[in-house]
Amino acid sequence: MTTLLRLPPVETPHLIVRELELRDADDFSTYMTRSDYQRHIAVRLGTVQSIRNHVMRAVSRQSQKIRNAYVFAGELKQNGLVVSDGFIICHGHLGEVGWGVNPDFWRRGLGTELGRILIAQALERLECKRVWCKVMGANTASRRLAHRIGLKSIKSHSDFPVGGGKTRSVEFFALTAAEYFEQAY
Repeated sequence: MTTLLRLPPVETPHLIVRELELRDADDFSTYMTRSDYQRHIAVRLGTVQSIRNHVMRAVSRQSQKIRNAYVFAGELKQNGLVVSDGFIICHGHLGEVGWGVNPDFWRRGLGTELGRILIAQALERLECKRVWCKVMGANTASRRLAHRIGLKSIKSHSDFPVGGGKTRSVEFFALTAAEYFEQAY
């Protein structure tokens, strides 16, 4: 388990990627409840209240001395609007990463910026030896993004359980710390 209390914000060309704050619940609610966002994720927060509860739980965990879960907001540098979300869950030296972007901001490179930060945080700051993610089979954009940020496809699962007795096609991607540090900048 990791013993960092808070990870510092990181700036990309368009985003400030920082740990979640209570004020992010309203911005998250504007896109996380949308069907075009939800069709690409396994765990759906379908109501504004469920999103607020999720944010409150994530923020309350930030004060724990030993943490294994980090939840992020990506806010636009130009106006402070939160338009993306991400997470890192550490299991020993293995880190799971995941990302989402407000559909109004798709195809602008924000997912790539966020994804690169999540991988960097997991491997450089949290000292994971390997990171991985799962992408819903129909989510072509996230599959391309995973490749773009250096993750390699390792396995497909045609009937992965996503809750409520439902299954979906899922592709798994991974990257080792050694591979990450060998990549060109």
